[in-house]
This record gives sequence, structure tokens and C-alpha cells, in this order.
Amino acid sequence: MMPTHGPIDRKAPVERTWLDEHSWVDVVRGFAHDTDATFERLVNEVAWTQNRQIRGGRKVDDPRLDGMLRFEQAEADPMFRFTRLILDARYRVKLAGPHLVYYRNGRDSMGFHRDDEMRWLDNTVIAGLAFGATRPFQLVARAGGDVTSIDVGAGDLYVMGGRCQADWYHGVPKLPQCGPKISAVWRWTSRQGRPVEPYAG
Repeated sequence: MMPTHGPIDRKAPVERTWLDEHSWVDVVRGFAHDTDATFERLVNEVAWTQNRQIRGGRKVDDPRLDGMLRFEQAEADPMFRFTRLILDARYRVKLAGPHLVYYRNGRDSMGFHRDDEMRWLDNTVIAGLAFGATRPFQLVARAGGDVTSIDVGAGDLYVMGGRCQADWYHGVPKLPQCGPKISAVWRWTSRQGRPVEPYAG
């Protein structure tokens, strides 16, 4: 099937997984086509930054790199522009982004966390478009329980919604002998409910 919006297949089916009564994850397999060239361009042209966190009383490097595209940069690329337009129309919100996360190899990872820097977590939409190697995207309830693991490959789109940020953690575990991967992430919050303190857990 040929993509219907340039490099994007607008009609690719959406698979929804309900994590609980109020939290869900959508996955769209093959949402973006011909992603290799975009992946290489992002690797070589984005101004990647190495963030650090304090752990055990000392600063350590995050096991990944972060980057941003300015709005005009993203809008000039049909893959990012059409992704934003389709997300905004499908979920009836205005998402901000994309923020970029670069996992250079299988040793890079993202521990279980909430995107609590958004502060208002009662009703959010967070979407990620994947480039590069296939890796598991995992979620676990804050109250504990089994881990939900979803393999996300190049061109796949995943979207967390509802109370997912309020009641669930998500992360990307280490994966031996894995190639590089980039996630382009868009986010929206309704700003409803009681705000939380960023990085409160």
C-alpha cells in the first residue's frame, strides 16, 4: 500500500491496548515509510546534548542523548509535519514537539518514569514516532504488577493517553547487541486536575 500523506500512511490501523479503565496505549505499525534517510539525517544534523542527573550524591550521564527540532525545521519535513497534523486531528488536541531521544546502542536506556515535568497528568497525550532499531517499550502500573512490553520498530507510532502519566510508568530497557534508535516525541496535557511536582516519581 502506498502512503496517503507523503511518507505517512494515514490509514494504517490503530491497535489500542487498555492498561486499565482510564489509561491506554495506541500502536500504529508501519505509520511512516522510508525512515532510514530521516534517521541518518537526524543522527548527523541534530545538536545532541548529554544530560546529567544526580544519583547517589554524584552527577552521572544519562544513558542516552536528547535533541530538539525547531517548529520550522519540523514543519519543513513532510514526515514530521504530516505526523503532527494527523495526531492533532485524530486526538483533537494540539501537541507540542518533537523532542528527540537518541539511544546510541543497546546499552542506552530510559528507566521507568512518568513525564511529570508536564505537571498536569490527569489527561495527557504523548506520541512517539520510532526510527532505527526495534526495541521494547515497557509500561508498569505505579501500584505494581506485571510489565506490559510492546516492541516498537522503525516507522511505528505509539501514543499514550488518558491517565497513563498519572497512574503508569514507562521506559525503554537495555537490550544487548541492539542497534541505534531515535524516538521523536510530541506531548499535550489538558492542564486538568492537581499539578504534581516535577521529578517527584
